[in-house]
Amino acid sequence: MDNFTLFAANAIVVLVMAAVFFVAGRARHEVYWDSWGLANLVIGLALLAFMYERHLPDLLTILLPNALLVLGFSLRWRAARQFEMRDVPRHATWIPAVVFVALCALPSVYSSYASVYAVVNVLLTSLAAGCTFEFWRDREDRKLSRIGMILAYGVLTGMFAARTAQGLLAGDGMARHLPDDAILTVHLSVALFHITASGAFALALAYERDARELRRLASRDGLTGLLNRGAFEAEARCFLERGPQIPFAFAIFDLDHFKRINDRHGHAAGDRTLTACAEVFGETFGDAALIARWGGEEFVALLPDISRAEAAYAVETLRARVSTIAVPAGDSTIRPSLSAGLCHSDCGLRDLDHLLSAADSGLYAAKKQGRNRVEQIATAAA
Repeated sequence: MDNFTLFAANAIVVLVMAAVFFVAGRARHEVYWDSWGLANLVIGLALLAFMYERHLPDLLTILLPNALLVLGFSLRWRAARQFEMRDVPRHATWIPAVVFVALCALPSVYSSYASVYAVVNVLLTSLAAGCTFEFWRDREDRKLSRIGMILAYGVLTGMFAARTAQGLLAGDGMARHLPDDAILTVHLSVALFHITASGAFALALAYERDARELRRLASRDGLTGLLNRGAFEAEARCFLERGPQIPFAFAIFDLDHFKRINDRHGHAAGDRTLTACAEVFGETFGDAALIARWGGEEFVALLPDISRAEAAYAVETLRARVSTIAVPAGDSTIRPSLSAGLCHSDCGLRDLDHLLSAADSGLYAAKKQGRNRVEQIATAAA
């Protein structure tokens, strides 16, 4: 396959992927699809310009296809950052293309196509490496599609670096157009693989992330973001079966006089109170704890790898922090409090139903003794 045909194949595939990304952006309302689509569109225009560069004036031969290619990969870098939920500096997308045009204004660069060739490939190497790095940074998820993206951009980074070396070594012997040689054939073949693979892996990675988010949402309470009852039961039972020797504490909480809050201030204010309390649960107990909204104004928590004294201190700290919450409600302020029942694994209980019953007994005792307090059962029989 000759290089002109390879250029045409690359242009067709990249423009088709641009259309796919734009359609995805309309359907999913995520900004990175538009950036990816625009990037592919600009790269497609650059490839068309390279195909017919011999028919362009010298100035356009130097500037047009190369500047478009640099801009296209700058947009790819922007899309990669947006995909990974990172901020993009306001004018960063345009800087590489502006730098390229500014360097071409220097007679020492413009007079030698080898210099232009080296400069543009240094910029493209940096941008492709930047895209590779953006996906590499979140490799902890170990998704196969992410590994594919890293490889696709990594291979292209290597090809741009090789073309940089070609420009540096060519000297004044390079004609004032893209060299139509075996290196170009290899590069276009790699580019065709890259465009196809990176497009497919981008769609797959987005699908995997959406599927994970759907699973997360299915396990979460819609108001507080804490685990819902079903998810908590599943994870708690798994913990109890998996770690029989690990000490833990189990607690159940109830916001005091919550019905009064709803009746006096309205359900919207009650929801804000629940949300504020849920934030304190997460801040106090940390990521290792299993915390759920059990239903209505009730919460439960399983605190792993904790002693009886540490559990008592943690739950008491939570109670004290909740009592400092101030939720605006019209002309007044809601100041919630909670009661809690606490059970530690040294009581000998490791069955979820029995733990719930024991902690609930403690909660009943806390309410009976005036609310806004924590009661910890002393033994399994208690």
